[in-house]
Amino acid sequence: MSKPELTITDLLIALPGKEEEVLQKLLAVTEGERRVGPDFGMTRFDLHRDRSNPSQFLLYENWTTKTGFEEYHRAHRPPELSSFLEEAKDLLTEAPEEVSHQWEMVSSPDENAAAIAAKRFLDALTESDTGAISRMWTDDAVLEFPFAPEGFPTRIESQAAIDPYFRDALSVVNPIDYPNRVITPLTDPNACIIEFGSKLTIGEDPTVHENSYITIVRTREGKIAHFKEHYDSLKRAAGFPSSAEMAQSPASRVPYVVKVSLRAREGESVALAGRMKEIAQRASRDLGCQFYRVFQSRSDACAFSIFEAWNREVDFKTHMAADWVSEANKTIAPYLDGEISSDSLTEL
Repeated sequence: MSKPELTITDLLIALPGKEEEVLQKLLAVTEGERRVGPDFGMTRFDLHRDRSNPSQFLLYENWTTKTGFEEYHRAHRPPELSSFLEEAKDLLTEAPEEVSHQWEMVSSPDENAAAIAAKRFLDALTESDTGAISRMWTDDAVLEFPFAPEGFPTRIESQAAIDPYFRDALSVVNPIDYPNRVITPLTDPNACIIEFGSKLTIGEDPTVHENSYITIVRTREGKIAHFKEHYDSLKRAAGFPSSAEMAQSPASRVPYVVKVSLRAREGESVALAGRMKEIAQRASRDLGCQFYRVFQSRSDACAFSIFEAWNREVDFKTHMAADWVSEANKTIAPYLDGEISSDSLTEL
């Protein structure tokens, strides 16, 4: 998909009592724009409604060139749009021209910190990489979902709250792809608009759920500080688990238990035991760890076992991918006799 040269956003507010009339007219405008606009370089025209304020509507459109947009509006408007503009003063609090904003691409995605962070986020989401996602946010980051349906959060504040939100989600949701990505950097190098779709399954259900998104991303010092996401609320509510359901899903309730076996070289059991105590103390502080305990055989001082339990498998995988774990494994390597073996366990 070509990158848009021009992005248009309009935030329209209906007069009291005119909300449903405005909705129907905007739906007609949307149909007309999609019918005529593509001949002049329009690649997207979407209508959204604020769930918490039904009188508020967001129009979002992309054009491959500004000249195409200008030519279209000069002489080729569909009758649905012309009719709406003539009646706008009786339907809206402000004229459409006064609430319209034009965004022009002034840099490539690689020059825009928000665009870089947005791409990394979508890549990590596709791979269910909760560790990478956890490291992407500022401490005071905010997630916003203005059009979230009932039972879904509209706002999540702080990295500490955002982290378990995505961990709970990815314990239930199985991403397939986030296609049709368009990243539009704004004049501010720490701001961009991203458009993308989603294809995913929920739990063991093979049904593929799809949605489309428009998200405003703002960064600070390379990390995401504000992530404001607009999506199709009806598709989200249909078959997608709410935050409460994700937090209480079987995947999040049943701990993920692992047994690890390792053996010390002759004469190194004391040194290895001391190092393993330090590792156990550090591992127990990792997010999602229920317990991490190291045992030494009474009959064979060189034999060690680790029993560890995690809230969910993604927590264990995040722990194993941590830099400190890689460094710890390097420090114990000289004391080991043979390879480390591990096995995940299921409680009967």
